[in-house]
Amino acid sequence: MKSFRLFAAILGCLALSAGMVFAADSTITQKYEVVCLKCVAHNAAMGKDGGHGAGHGACAMSCSMKGTDLGLMDDHGNLYVPINSSFKSARNVIKDKAGETIELTGTVIKTKGITYLQLADSEKSADSQSSKKNKDGDDD
Repeated sequence: MKSFRLFAAILGCLALSAGMVFAADSTITQKYEVVCLKCVAHNAAMGKDGGHGAGHGACAMSCSMKGTDLGLMDDHGNLYVPINSSFKSARNVIKDKAGETIELTGTVIKTKGITYLQLADSEKSADSQSSKKNKDGDDD
């Protein structure tokens, strides 16, 4: 009977562990800083923990306007590549927020050393921004 309880306890722990692994691919909402990936990489190559934070906002916006790749950094310093539901870049959704902290909802997808955040409703956001520009006549 004791061995059965031990087996059941181990099985229960394994089930919980498996649940945590699958939970990594669930939809989450949290805050991220919109960062320039080039600046973050450059600082890391120099042995510095920079390229983000309040003092880097103007540089991040400048990089965004030049078309540099943007990423999302959470409170723990983890970087995410934003993608839409079609697995294409979601840069247009965040490009005007470079250097700012924003709250996003999405699904975390980890593969081969890269962590993506597949944004929920990112195509709706991009479409609504496009229609707003069309109404304002900004895209001529």
